[in-house]
Amino acid sequence: MFKYNHTYIASCGKESGIYHYVTEGDSIIFKEITPLDRVMYMCIEGQKLYAILREPFEDSKNSGIVSFDIADDGTLTNQSDITSTMGEVCAHLDVIDSKIFAANYISGSVAFLPDKLITHTGIGVNQPRQDKPHCHFVSITPDKKYVLVCDLGIDKIITYDMQLNYISEASVPAGYGARHLAFSPDGKLCYCVNELVSSVSVFRYNDGSLEYLETYATLPNDFKEKNTAAAIRIEGGYLYVSNRGHNSVAVMKIEGERLSNPKYFDCGGDGPRDININGDYLFSTNEQTNNVTVLKIKDGELTLTDTVFTMTDPLNVIFN
Repeated sequence: MFKYNHTYIASCGKESGIYHYVTEGDSIIFKEITPLDRVMYMCIEGQKLYAILREPFEDSKNSGIVSFDIADDGTLTNQSDITSTMGEVCAHLDVIDSKIFAANYISGSVAFLPDKLITHTGIGVNQPRQDKPHCHFVSITPDKKYVLVCDLGIDKIITYDMQLNYISEASVPAGYGARHLAFSPDGKLCYCVNELVSSVSVFRYNDGSLEYLETYATLPNDFKEKNTAAAIRIEGGYLYVSNRGHNSVAVMKIEGERLSNPKYFDCGGDGPRDININGDYLFSTNEQTNNVTVLKIKDGELTLTDTVFTMTDPLNVIFN
């Protein structure tokens, strides 16, 4: 069964946009596309959908954020003006009480829109990818008191208050490249997927502070080809990570503060940039093969279904 009725997929083509699908029983039906130029990522707060546009301004390389009202039938309406993220290639955003936070990857900065910007400094050991800071993720903490930012370029997870004042920081192993976070349902554990050395680092979380525990590989020991881990999700006592290169979803059972050895499941495409879970189904946005696949979940095991959507550069999938 699907938990949510509406699926939105971000297509990062120049003449693409946000694809909207609706569920009917066990079927997923295409409804409409909202045309936009190069959608990078999306999030939903209340009855609004927020989307990052990679480079929407004629006189600037900065990214921008646009919002829509979500109608009762899931249609996106009342498009807002575009607000600059004050940085290049914004990769992620989060919204709380209509307050928008954005992570600018190329610029290595985090923004509190419309006008506060913090730019990170430093370099990492994994060259050339860690030539400078690269903010890849921003999220409000489960206690709604802090903002966490993953900086892939300097291997750090930095904690700010809600006005982007520095609080503290934690590190993943040097050169691993902190990319995205997921929290345990009780908010006490934080999991960081590392892109450059495909793995998950586990932290205890307490009032804005992260305490490092351990790091787990997301690849089989005998896989020696290039891989970059990407998305991380938690559902039903299992942790899911997408592997770009191995082209799999690694599934680990959460066992207290530890993770089990992964099981690996074919994602049905090449370059699974994002995965997300809707009830009994996992969606995989496969950037390199321009398709989105749907896998059935049962007890932490994944099985490919016949449902496949085709679109240019699918980067992100969310539900409502």
